[in-house]
Amino acid sequence: MNQLGRINRTLLYGEGLFETLRVYAGRKVPLLEAHSRRMALGAEFFGFPFSSTDFAEAVDGELKGIPNEADARLRITLEVWGAEGPEDTKFVTQSSPVKLTDPSYQGGVRLVSAPFSRFSTSPLLVFKTTNYFENSYARQWAGRQGFYDALFFNERGEATETTTANLFLVRGHCLITPPVSAGLLPGIVRRHLLGSAEHSGLAAEERPVTTADLEKAEEVLLSNAVVEVLPVKEIAGLFTGRTTFEWAGALRAAYREAIFGQAKD
Repeated sequence: MNQLGRINRTLLYGEGLFETLRVYAGRKVPLLEAHSRRMALGAEFFGFPFSSTDFAEAVDGELKGIPNEADARLRITLEVWGAEGPEDTKFVTQSSPVKLTDPSYQGGVRLVSAPFSRFSTSPLLVFKTTNYFENSYARQWAGRQGFYDALFFNERGEATETTTANLFLVRGHCLITPPVSAGLLPGIVRRHLLGSAEHSGLAAEERPVTTADLEKAEEVLLSNAVVEVLPVKEIAGLFTGRTTFEWAGALRAAYREAIFGQAKD
């Protein structure tokens, strides 16, 4: 609590929203408006004051500190203040370099099932909230066992997403991803991949994903704004990569073409 009696509700209760943007060389953020719109939807749902103009100005201020030739990760957080409820908000930004030489881009990553289930009806799962302890705990738990990330399942035993990315699998020239109703964040990259799948020779399908689906998958992929498309080489006890990740490369290329081939989202 500060001297005016206001409470930082983000710090105390996890009430807040954030977006993680990929900044490309030349300080390009091709999906800026899509990230702003998603935060605006979350702010409307939770009753947080939000300004798209302030969002853009905060991002622009952080961009000025990023070297022009660099690729970077930029996080913008909507911090919420108020004594009895959300009364005021402010934007907080931070950025860090993106390592394009990460071997995960070529060799794939290893996942393990999260140690607990998540409930598909939770309203928090479809928004990018700062109430993130479940995610950070599961990711750290996976990391201690030598895995890149943890894969969540819902109360019905359906795969949903990892702590940081949406999940896709390829089977029989079909790109399959769990539906939002399974309990997951509707990622911005996820939407673009579904929309551009046909350009890579794949039919896009949103449907529940079971452990049997994962076991029979030809390829498993992750997506978010920073990694774009990341191949998975193993899901412990469920999946072992059997390809050289051709689809991951094709989908990443299609995604790049989609976001840089238009001025806005």
